[in-house]
Amino acid sequence: MTRRPLPFLLTLLATLLLCGGGALAGPAGAATGDQPWRVVDDVRGELFEAQTALILETPADAVRAVRRARQRYDGALSRTVAAADPDADRAIDAAFGDALRAAAADDEIALAAARGEIRAALFAGSYAVTVDAVQDGDARTARSWLLLREFRTATRFTRPGGDATLAVRQLARRRIAPDAARAIVVKDLLDAYQGRLRELLDDAARGDERALPNRTAEASAQAAGYFGILLPRYLQDMGDVRADRALAAYNRMQRAARRGDSAAFRAAHADAVAALEGFTAAPFTDEEAARRAQQLLRFLALVPVEYGRGTNDGSVTKDFEIEEAVAFQKGADAAFQDLQAMLAKRDPARTATVADQLDRLGGLVDEATKRKEGVAPSGDVEQLAGEIEDGLTATMPSAWQEATDESDYDLIALTLDRMEAAAGAGQYQQAEQARLEAYAFFEFGPERRLKAFDPGLALDVEGLIWFGALDQEGLATLIADRASRRDIHATRLVLDERLGDAAATLGDSANKTQVVVNSAILVFREGLEAVLILAAITASFIGAKRRMRRPVLIGAGLGLLASVITWVLAQTILTSLDQYGEKLEAVVGIIAIAVLLLITNWFFHKVYWSEWIGKFHRQRKRLERFDRVGFISAQVIGLVLLGLTSVYREGFETVLFLQSLQLSAGTATVVEGAGLGLAMVLGVAVLTFALQRKLPYKKMLIVTGVMIGFVLIVMVGQTARTMQGTGWLPITPLGFDPPYWASLWFGVYPTVETVVAQLAAAAFVIGSYYLAQEVRVKRPQRAARKRRAAAAAETPQPAEAEAREADAQAATSDAR
Repeated sequence: MTRRPLPFLLTLLATLLLCGGGALAGPAGAATGDQPWRVVDDVRGELFEAQTALILETPADAVRAVRRARQRYDGALSRTVAAADPDADRAIDAAFGDALRAAAADDEIALAAARGEIRAALFAGSYAVTVDAVQDGDARTARSWLLLREFRTATRFTRPGGDATLAVRQLARRRIAPDAARAIVVKDLLDAYQGRLRELLDDAARGDERALPNRTAEASAQAAGYFGILLPRYLQDMGDVRADRALAAYNRMQRAARRGDSAAFRAAHADAVAALEGFTAAPFTDEEAARRAQQLLRFLALVPVEYGRGTNDGSVTKDFEIEEAVAFQKGADAAFQDLQAMLAKRDPARTATVADQLDRLGGLVDEATKRKEGVAPSGDVEQLAGEIEDGLTATMPSAWQEATDESDYDLIALTLDRMEAAAGAGQYQQAEQARLEAYAFFEFGPERRLKAFDPGLALDVEGLIWFGALDQEGLATLIADRASRRDIHATRLVLDERLGDAAATLGDSANKTQVVVNSAILVFREGLEAVLILAAITASFIGAKRRMRRPVLIGAGLGLLASVITWVLAQTILTSLDQYGEKLEAVVGIIAIAVLLLITNWFFHKVYWSEWIGKFHRQRKRLERFDRVGFISAQVIGLVLLGLTSVYREGFETVLFLQSLQLSAGTATVVEGAGLGLAMVLGVAVLTFALQRKLPYKKMLIVTGVMIGFVLIVMVGQTARTMQGTGWLPITPLGFDPPYWASLWFGVYPTVETVVAQLAAAAFVIGSYYLAQEVRVKRPQRAARKRRAAAAAETPQPAEAEAREADAQAATSDAR
C-alpha cells in the first residue's frame, strides 16, 4: 500500500477528529470498509502495486492489480460519483482503461500518468458529491465524502484547512443553513485544490529537470485533473477564451510528459503556469485579504532582521537565525501567492516585478543555508526586502496597509501549535525557538497598544509566555524544565484565553481613554505654562506699546509650528529605530521620566517660576528700549524670538513626553489626546488675550502639577515594566494581583521593581517639595530669626541704659 507523506497523515487525522466519530460510520447501511476515503486508499494502493509489478514482477501481475483497483471502485463508489458528476465517472473509467493498456504494454510512464488521472478524477467526484450533500442538508453523507479531499500543504505559518469540516459539523447541528455551509465548503476545497495545483506544477517541473519521467507524467496528469475541478470558477472569472487556452496548455503539457518530450513539456508547462496568473479560485473577502497582506508585510520585514542576526561580514554566524529567515521568506512567498491574482489586477507589471524580487530574496537566504562563507551581505538582503515592500505598498489598496492585530494573533497561534508539537516530540530546543518566535509576534504586534489600554492584561500574557502568571508556570520555565506536553498545554489554554481577552480589549476603543487623558494632561499642562509666560510678557503692552503684542504672538505661532515639525522629526527617527522594539520604548521612557522629574521638581521651587518668568521680563524690558526702524527691526525680531522661545521650550518638552505614549499606544490615540489638550489651551488663550479675563493661574498650575504627578507615576511604572521585558530589570513577583483600575490608570504591577520605582519617583517629588520649602522658606526664616536675636542681644535694654547713665553722672560729679 502507498506510503503517504507525514503532513497528509496529520491533516487526515485532524479532519477525522474534527468530523467526529459519526463520520466513520458513514451513510446508513454502509460498512466501515466502504467509506469513500478507505475505498480510494485501496484503489491507490492497488495502482501502486501495479507500478511496482512492472519493475519487480511481470506485466500480467500489473494488469491484475489494475483490475482489482477498478473492481474496488466500481463496487463501492461508481454509482454515487456518476450521479453527482458523470464527467468525473467517465474520466475515471477512461483512465482505468489507459492503465490496463499501459500495464499490459509494460509502459511505466503511461501507467504513472493514468494513476495521476484516476487520483484527480476521484477527488473531482468526491468534491461534487460533498457539495451536493451539503446543499441538500445531508451532513452524514457530506461528512463521509469530505474525508476524501486535498489540503493545502501545512507550513510553519499555515494550518490545514478545516473550514469545510467545521461547516459540516455546524450543518449537522442545524446551526448553519445549507446555502451558507455550501459556500464555506466550496471556498475551502477550491482554495486547497488551487494550492495543490501550484505544487503539482512545481513537482512536474522538478521531475523534468531531474530526468524522472514517471514523476513528470503523473504530476502533469494530476495537475490537469485539478485544473478541471477549478474550471467552472475559471470560466466565471477569466472568460471562455482564456479558459480554452488554459485547457489546451494543460492537455499539451500532459501529452508531452507522457511522450517524454522535454522541450514541448517546458513550453506547455510555462503556458499552464501563466494561465493561473490573475486567477483565484476562492477569492478572499476584504477582511481576509487585508489580514493576509499584513502577514505578508510582517514576514517580509522579519527576513532581513533574522538574516542580519545570523550573518556577519558575509559569514554565517548563527544557523538558527538563518533558518528563521528562510521560514519567514517562505511565509512571505506563500502569502504573496495568495494575493498575487488580486495584486496583478491592480498593477500587473509591478506585481510581476515583486514576484521576481521575492524569488531573488529566496535565493539569497537559501544560499546561506548551504555554505558558511561568502554569503550575501545583510545590507543587500535588507535593501532587496525594502524594494519589495515599496513595490507591495505601491500596489496594495490602502485598506490592506492599515495595521491590524488579527494577523498577529493568527501567527501567534500557529507558532504556539508548533511549540506544542515540538515539545510533544521531545524537541525542546525547537519548542523554545517557537516560543521566542511567538513572543516576537506579540511584542512587535499587539503588545504595544495593549500595554496602554490594559497593562495588567499585557503583563499576564508576557508572564504566561515567560516565567508564569495567574497561578500558572510560564512556557519558558516549562520548556526549560522539559515538562510534559500536557503541562505545557495547560498553560497554553490559559494563554489562549488571555490572548482572546487582548483581542477583545484592543477591539474596544473605550479603553484608549487612559492614553487620551494622559496626552491631554501633558499638552494642557505645558500649554498652560506657555500661555502664562506670554501673558506675563504682554501684560505691560498697553496703549502705545500695544503694537508690540503682534510680533510676540507671531513668534508664539512659529514656536507652535516648530513644535509640530519636531514631532514629525521625532516620529521619523523613532520609526527608523523601530526594530529595537521594547528597548527603544524603554530608553525614550527613561528620558521622558528624567525630564518630567526635573519639571516636577522645578514646579515646587518658587525660584523656578520667579526666575524663569523674571528672565522673560528682563528680556522684554531690554527690547522695549530698542528704537523701531521699519517693520523689520531689532525690536520686532527680538519680540518674535521671545514669543518663539517661550512656546517652543514647552512644545519641545511636550513632544518628548508624548513619544513614550506614542510608542506604546500608537500615533492616532496620542494625537487625539494631544488635540483635546491643545483645544483646552487655546480656550485659555482666548480668555486671556482676546477677552482680557484674569484667570486663577496659580491654582490652575497647582492642579495641573498634581495631575502631572499622576502621569509621572504611570509613566514610571510602565517604563519599569518595559525594562523588565527587555531584561534590564529583574522580575520579582509580590504575590498579589492589583485591582484592574490600579493597573489601568496608575501602572501598578505586582512586581517589586515596578512598585519600588514608583515609590522612589513619588518620594523624589514629595521630597523635592519639602527640600524646596526648607531651602527657600524655612532656612531663610531661621536665619532671619537668629539675626534678630543677635541684634537684640547687642542692643542695651532701657533699664540698663538708665543705670549706666546714672553711674556716668555720679562719676562726673566725683571728678568735679
